[in-house]
Amino acid sequence: MAGWIQAQQLQGDALRQMQVLYGQHFPIEVRHYLAQWIESQPWDAIDLDNPQDRAQATQLLEGLVQELQKKAEHQVGEDGFLLKIKLGHYATQLQCSSPAGILVDAMSQKHLQINQTFEELRLVTQDTENELKKLQQTQEYFIIQYQESLRIQAQFAQLAQLSPQERLSRETALQQKQVSLEAWLQREAQTLQQYRVELAEKHQKTLQLLRKQQTIILDDELIQWKRRQQLAGNGGPPEGSLDVLQSCECSGEILNNCCVMEYHQATGTLSAHFRNMSLKRIKRADRRGAESVTEEKFTVLFESQFSVGSNELVFQVKGRVPFAVPDKVLWPQLCEALNMKFKAEVQSNRGLTKENLVFLAQKLFNNSSSHLEDYSGLSVSWSQFNRENLPGWNYTFWQWFDGVMEVLKKHHKPHWNDGAILGFVNKQQAHDLLINKPDGTFLLRFSDSEIGGITIAWKFDSPERNLWNLKPFTTRDFSIRSLADRLGDLSYLIYVFPDRPKDEVFSKYYTPVLAKAVDGYVKPQIKQVVPEFVNASADAGGSSATYMDQAPSPAVCPQAPYNMYPQNPDHVLDQDGEFDLDETMDVARHVEELLRRPMDSLDSRLSPPAGLFTSARGSLS
Repeated sequence: MAGWIQAQQLQGDALRQMQVLYGQHFPIEVRHYLAQWIESQPWDAIDLDNPQDRAQATQLLEGLVQELQKKAEHQVGEDGFLLKIKLGHYATQLQCSSPAGILVDAMSQKHLQINQTFEELRLVTQDTENELKKLQQTQEYFIIQYQESLRIQAQFAQLAQLSPQERLSRETALQQKQVSLEAWLQREAQTLQQYRVELAEKHQKTLQLLRKQQTIILDDELIQWKRRQQLAGNGGPPEGSLDVLQSCECSGEILNNCCVMEYHQATGTLSAHFRNMSLKRIKRADRRGAESVTEEKFTVLFESQFSVGSNELVFQVKGRVPFAVPDKVLWPQLCEALNMKFKAEVQSNRGLTKENLVFLAQKLFNNSSSHLEDYSGLSVSWSQFNRENLPGWNYTFWQWFDGVMEVLKKHHKPHWNDGAILGFVNKQQAHDLLINKPDGTFLLRFSDSEIGGITIAWKFDSPERNLWNLKPFTTRDFSIRSLADRLGDLSYLIYVFPDRPKDEVFSKYYTPVLAKAVDGYVKPQIKQVVPEFVNASADAGGSSATYMDQAPSPAVCPQAPYNMYPQNPDHVLDQDGEFDLDETMDVARHVEELLRRPMDSLDSRLSPPAGLFTSARGSLS
């Protein structure tokens, strides 16, 4: 790749000469994006004049096409969409090329020179077009300033109507403005003249190149080509290797036979309307004897050229028997389609790994084998894929997989790209992965019971259990509170599997803490609480705590596993545990009085009872 890095530092004529070398036969984009692969191949070991090296050259070409296709597949997002189409088009163009024809073109120095001249013509023409636009803009601005000069001269003529004192002051200002404007007009006139001279020189250079190409192609190449055609009919080497399979005689001339296809959004179809098409001339065969008119038939041939997704999409499998639609597909082929669909929908470079595909195969075939090779010979029918429910569940395989893509695309694309979501593991596999990990280690996996659900599994030893699984969150839950904030609320989740600190992975996605209220109101927040786990962890710690601090994890400070508070007595109940109405009304009046006062004027002695808000938080949670 060092050679291409040095090439990128070229400037001026050297850069233009390098651009000329890369034409339509080998685009410069291919050289740029495959620089490392290209420079690592043994190009010098191939002798173009040696037929024995053709196999190695063909192999290199196939490798180049494969690398280009891989590079195109990894382009995602808005910025990579056009690049993906371009690279795919180049790969198809190289793949459709004949290896023998490529070697012939490479050996022909004349053909290389012709291509280089055409590329130079394209660059010069583009440069000339830019210079012409620049000249037009400069000339338009010059005309505007020239009209301003004429307007000043008209104002000089009107000064005679003013009083002497006012005329003197106005005349001085107009003279200064006229002098500066005339100086600018003179400079710009010289600049415009220089632009016109440069543009004329570039036009002259373009004409010289065109004349050179005309001489080479029409006077030299065309004559030689005609001679080779003549020799081919007399036993000479054939010009090309294509044989005519069928030739149709043109029996007429049609007017207005071309039109542009239109796309109808309502029906989603393409159509072409030949409103004024007419038959200008028709060539009929000679009538013979008793032949009927039905023995001579004419057809109107319609031709259309399509480029669908740079030929990535096909409407049938090549070589398939017409009207024979297969009802099953092999699992490896389905894996490729699922991986392609997954990366396109989620818009991520992180596709499905071998382990992910094993999980999907286990789910689809209801099999426990952990080797992907065991599923390579199995077939999947359309009904099995999208009509029949999976064994033991009330959804199909595609519904579950589509739900996974949907929740990732809408809410968790950054987390998936960061590798924070393990995803394709079941409950037993999560247990095996976490069993030997320290307390507080957790992983995120896709739920088996909820379509598009994500559940949290974490390790924490307690008298009741050591592995915990949280009820799955769905798209609706993540619309209310994000996954990162929910994980931040659960302070006992410390490490993302296998051993990455949680705040290091998710802190950049936490919702920022709101500033302190200045209008006297305290804004409420929704926070994630798991009461069952809080009680279990409190029992394991030997404490009587029943409430847990659920503040979001700070982004910069280390976080303790969890903070517990002792249960406060309820001030609304009397000593016998019965409801006291008078005490309750006193508390209500006290709170109402506090809410009417500004926050800065509150005295600490007027604070509500110590356990009021703590008890309220515990009851609301």
